[in-house]
Amino acid sequence: MSTRPRDRLGIIGFGPIGRRLAARFSGGSDGPRLAALLVRERQAADAAALAPDAAICTDLASFLKARPTVAAECASAATLVAAAPALLSAGCDILPLSLGAFADRETERLLRQAAARGPGRIEVPAGALGSIGFLTAARENGLSRVAMRIGYPLERWQAMGADRYIDLERVAVPTTFLEASAREIAAQFPGHLNVTIGVALAGLGLDATRVTLVADPTITQAWFEVEADSACGPVHLRVDGRDAPVHDDPLDHTTFSLMRLLLRRSATIAT
Repeated sequence: MSTRPRDRLGIIGFGPIGRRLAARFSGGSDGPRLAALLVRERQAADAAALAPDAAICTDLASFLKARPTVAAECASAATLVAAAPALLSAGCDILPLSLGAFADRETERLLRQAAARGPGRIEVPAGALGSIGFLTAARENGLSRVAMRIGYPLERWQAMGADRYIDLERVAVPTTFLEASAREIAAQFPGHLNVTIGVALAGLGLDATRVTLVADPTITQAWFEVEADSACGPVHLRVDGRDAPVHDDPLDHTTFSLMRLLLRRSATIAT
């Protein structure tokens, strides 16, 4: 049995991802010990029922009193920006999902400064892609280009307001409708497409990463493609979602990439 100290996990947010993480680590014998959940007041009773041994908090001050050593943020960009400085200053590491916060240059600067002061640090999950380690590795050997393509079904683009750029009712085949930097894409679709920010942070940054958006009437879930060039050679990665109705919980790699990072922190053989 490992003698490594177990992390004290705090979960920020109680949507589908927060609930899954709480269910996975509440009372579990491996990975971190669930110490606290930061939820809205109307969610407190449900959170207490799901995680009876954790502190159920409705404000940041009480969450900090629970002394989490790592916090999984799955709430919103505004929540991440508000909570990050205090958490990092308290020595709590942050695994953020609301990466859209980095799209604003000033906010990115403030988050980077808070992480540099520490002693806590920010660790970016791979999210819906499952893995972005190849980009980080390629940075060490001449990473020169990173491009990403994202395909969503028409109904999902409609819900995200993409009809500003394309007449979705007339799309009969997969159709590109917008190409820009990761920063510009994130600014046009706030609260969505966090995966583009994860790719950018792992690779060449938000301004040098090109993103192409595709309206795809042939699918019911998203697909993602990443292409990169470095001295190591070219890489092409594609990830497809499950075949499920648009309004269903997609159960993609996002939740499980967080679980992997949390389990990895205490693993005797980390993979």
